[in-house]
Amino acid sequence: MKRQRWHAVVAFLICLLAVIPLAQGVAQAQSDVDPRGLGDPRAPLVIIEYSDYECPACASFVRDTKPQLIAEYIETGKVYYLYRDNPLPQHPAGRVAAAYAHCAAQQGQFWSMHQRLFQGYIDGEWGGNPSSSERVFQQYGDELGLDGDALQQCVRNPATDGAIAADMEEARNRGLRGTPAYILRWPGGPERGDVLTGAQSFGTWRYLLDERLNRQPEPSAATLAPQESVSVVFYLALGAAGGLSVLVVGGSVIWWIATRNRRPRM
Repeated sequence: MKRQRWHAVVAFLICLLAVIPLAQGVAQAQSDVDPRGLGDPRAPLVIIEYSDYECPACASFVRDTKPQLIAEYIETGKVYYLYRDNPLPQHPAGRVAAAYAHCAAQQGQFWSMHQRLFQGYIDGEWGGNPSSSERVFQQYGDELGLDGDALQQCVRNPATDGAIAADMEEARNRGLRGTPAYILRWPGGPERGDVLTGAQSFGTWRYLLDERLNRQPEPSAATLAPQESVSVVFYLALGAAGGLSVLVVGGSVIWWIATRNRRPRM
C-alpha cells in the first residue's frame, strides 16, 4: 500500500512539472512588446510617428520636442509611442539608415541606434550619398557594441527592405505623404486616428494630448474589475486544466498500479 502511495506522488509531480512550463510560456507571450515602441502599451493615448532619418524637420522634432514628450507623457504612462519608417524618395541615405535601425532592433538596440542616427544627421556626419553614409552607420554599430557581422547580414537581407516598404505602404494607405507625420489614437476618437503633420512645437502637442486626456473618464473599480477578472479567470482556467490533467494521469497510474498488484504472482 505504501508503494502505491509513493507511485501516486511521483505521478503527481511529473504532471505538475509538465504544466508549469505551459503557464510560463503563456506569460512570456503576453509580455512581448514592439521593439520600436516606447512607453507603456496600456497608455490611454498612442502616437504613431512616420518619419525619415534624413529629413530636417524630423531631426528638429527629435532634437527640440521629443525629449519633452518623453519626460511629460511617455515616461508618465500617458502616451505609448510607436516609430514607423517613411523614407522619402529624395533621401536615399535615409532608407539605408532605416535598415540599420531595423537591424539594431534585432539586437535590442533600436532606440539607441535611432537616437544616434538622428544625432549624426544633425551634426552633419552623414547624408546625401548612401555609400559614404553607410560607412558611418557601421561605425555607429561599433559604438553601440552591436555584433557587426549579424548587423550586416540583416541589412543585406531582402526581408529588411521589405519591412521598411511595408511601413511606407502603411503611410500611403493613411494618406501620409510628407514627414514627419503622426497618427494620434485615443479611446472614443476616430477609428483611424487623428493626423498631425510637420515638426509641431511641444506646446501644440501638450494642448492636443491634454485635451484628449481630459476626455477620458477616470477609471473606477467597476471598470477595472472586468480587466483584472479576465486575467484571473485565465490563470484559474489554466490551473484547473493542469489540475485535471494531473488527476486523470495520476488516477490512471494509480489504477494501473493497483491492478498490477492484484495480479496473482507466479
